[in-house]
Amino acid sequence: MKSVLTSALAALAHAALALAACAAPALAHTQLVDSYPANKQLVLKPLHAIKLVFSGKADALYSVVRLKDSKGEVVAQATQKSASKELILPTPSLMPGEYHIVYRVLSVDGDMIEGKLDFSVHGLEA
Repeated sequence: MKSVLTSALAALAHAALALAACAAPALAHTQLVDSYPANKQLVLKPLHAIKLVFSGKADALYSVVRLKDSKGEVVAQATQKSASKELILPTPSLMPGEYHIVYRVLSVDGDMIEGKLDFSVHGLEA
């Protein structure tokens, strides 16, 4: 009986280790770690560029960032020039209002990361 219990515990331990090994890479996926402007930020001075920073490099060919106005119209759009942890989008002069940063990046591990950040511009002249 003792050897059956020992075998069962050993099998359980091996299964737990295998599961942990499979889960570890999932924790390492690329994610957004910083942005300017930040989500929900109120921008009070002229904005010349949007900057997104990721935890890992994003593939240049398939990564894109778009700036949309409150009506959903694309105001600016850029793809990366090379694989990088940063996506930078130069912006035109922005009128006061609500804006949305929409991004899609392909991380080097093959995962597509998508997201949206909102910010508003207040009191600026175009």
